Amino acid sequence: MYRFNFSMAERAVMRRRAPMPVSQWAERHRVVAYSTIPGRWHNSITPYSAGIMDASFHEAVRKIGICKCPQSGITEAIHNCIGYAIDRSPGPVMYVYPDELTARENAKDRIQPMIEGSPRLATYLTGSADDRSSLRINLRHMPIFLAWSGSAARLGNKPIRYLVLDELDKYQGSRNEASAEALAEKRTITWRHKARIWKISTPTVESTGIWQYMTREAQAVFDFHVRCPHCAMEQLMTFDRIRWPEDVRDPEDVLSRQLAEYVCEHCGSVWHDGDRDRAVRLGLWRERSTGLELKAHLDTHRPANVGFHLPAWLSYFVSLSKVAASFLRWNASKNQEDLKDFCNNFKAEPWRVYRMDRDEDRILALCDDRPRGMVPGPLAEDGTPRIAALVAGIDTQGSDEHRGYFRYVIRAFGWGQEDESWLIQCGTAPTFPALAEILWGSAYRDGHGNEYRVRLALQDSMGHRTKEVYAFCAANKGRIFPTQGKQHQAAPLTYSPLEYYPGTQRRIPGGLRLLKVDTTFFKNDLAAKLSIAPEDPGAFHLHHDTPLEYAREMVAEYYDEQKQAWVCPSGRDNHYWDCEVLALAGAFALGVRNWKQPQQEPKMKKETPQVPVSPTGGVRPSWWGGAR
Repeated sequence: MYRFNFSMAERAVMRRRAPMPVSQWAERHRVVAYSTIPGRWHNSITPYSAGIMDASFHEAVRKIGICKCPQSGITEAIHNCIGYAIDRSPGPVMYVYPDELTARENAKDRIQPMIEGSPRLATYLTGSADDRSSLRINLRHMPIFLAWSGSAARLGNKPIRYLVLDELDKYQGSRNEASAEALAEKRTITWRHKARIWKISTPTVESTGIWQYMTREAQAVFDFHVRCPHCAMEQLMTFDRIRWPEDVRDPEDVLSRQLAEYVCEHCGSVWHDGDRDRAVRLGLWRERSTGLELKAHLDTHRPANVGFHLPAWLSYFVSLSKVAASFLRWNASKNQEDLKDFCNNFKAEPWRVYRMDRDEDRILALCDDRPRGMVPGPLAEDGTPRIAALVAGIDTQGSDEHRGYFRYVIRAFGWGQEDESWLIQCGTAPTFPALAEILWGSAYRDGHGNEYRVRLALQDSMGHRTKEVYAFCAANKGRIFPTQGKQHQAAPLTYSPLEYYPGTQRRIPGGLRLLKVDTTFFKNDLAAKLSIAPEDPGAFHLHHDTPLEYAREMVAEYYDEQKQAWVCPSGRDNHYWDCEVLALAGAFALGVRNWKQPQQEPKMKKETPQVPVSPTGGVRPSWWGGAR
């Protein structure tokens, strides 16, 4: 009896393969040749790429935009997506590059080696040399086309299922044709919901390219949240928490000695590059508006167009010191091109011309004739006290007691709803004892000699010196609160109990309350007060000796309508601005505007004794009474 058997190859073709995410496929079948770490692909090198790869083939997703820094490994991750498509879900592919030379180089150096270096993908090669040119690669079951932005002919007349638009912001414009981006996207129309489009680029300006996609097309934008390797708390890394020694300003020194570090916003632990890499490996993508994890958001909201934002400090290939050095390079040169490089290539943000809503001269116009340290005296008419309370705001700077210092302002607040206030003193304190002397060891006087003392102080505690600030506040409980700024929260001020010093099991004696401050609320309030003329009710007064540095820092931030938040441009100090925000929050916490102004007791008139006048006609005066 004849028995029919399928060959191994036939059985392999007919066998239904189990579903596999792209990130898993890449670790099994991708071999990287053109890289500083050649060899088999490992997701642990660029952990953020796994989520991007898997999201690319989610059933709801059609377009994937990645606003990235250079040296992030994202280009190789998208090659993984194409490799997965070749093996698992074939269809015509087109790569579009800024120019012809870049297209040919990528075909030769990256795409062909990707296919030839993978045992799985190599099986799809035809074996014919004619099928492997620098502008087209023919596989057994699908073609791969190479095109560039300056050639409409290369972009037209081809149905494309998988489209990769690489370095979108560098594309050349055309006077007679639609944009290369638009022409290429039209090639995917016939594939409808099966098509995938990747838009990858380092941003340049707000009005074009990848940033336009992120802000206008993307229905969901994801940020990568890391997890501290010390306290395991999740957080979004920001440039503001990258620190280096205060006394080092040479970018090459910071870079060569690897002096930069990152400070955890929860426990205050210091991360070096290795800690940063561990934090990234423990991280995950979260949607910017909902806060949902990547897959949960895709499954729940099913967006067709998604975006991913990837700054340089997340990349294994970019050290924290390299980020810091780029910033310091601009800080030393003050060259706008250096700042643009930092914004585009490290923050992965577009270059924008920063506008200042308040200039320094307008700030200094708020000065009155009081000397530094002088409190306004009682009202001249009746001697009614003008000042309800003195409040201080302190901004903590530096990484330890040897390199740290404190910026502070002391502001006097008047009575009632008008919220009129006067700057008494601003400056720098080098140590905690010096700060304590300024706040509570000194009495401030008005022109009549009346003494005033600081009623309440608020101190920023979210930095390198969190433990020290907590200890200082615990030692001066009732007179000062540690604070944490929040961009938005349900109430202007909220309190959170603290039982332990961060990162330890050591108890804070008597416990402590952390005051969380809605910075947007109080910054809006401060900006409004700065626009009040000095002679109008509710004015925001400065003393006669207010330094220019104060005025500069008070105009550092601007309000970004798109983000609905206050933004401080890179390289500008805003310490006094932060101090004044805390002073306003302190007056709000005290409820000064609801305090009833004491009334001066009216003074009794002294009666002048009357000199008796000799009566005429022998009649006694009325006051004589019955005297004998």
